[in-house]
Amino acid sequence: KKITKFLSTCFPSLTQKSASDYNNFDREFLSEKPKLSYSDKNLIESMDQSAFDGFSFINPKFEQILNK
Repeated sequence: KKITKFLSTCFPSLTQKSASDYNNFDREFLSEKPKLSYSDKNLIESMDQSAFDGFSFINPKFEQILNK
């Protein structure tokens, strides 16, 4: 209850009427085409991945890319 009051005080114009309400997003941002970021497999493998221990989901659409 306190957090809701705090947020409504700090961000009075940020209201979401439904899950598909995008009124709080900039129109220019919404008009941009989505694109995947390039990732360097060697760089990722050299980083500490322990934060992802136990995370096992792999999107089947990207499994082929990961196996390259």
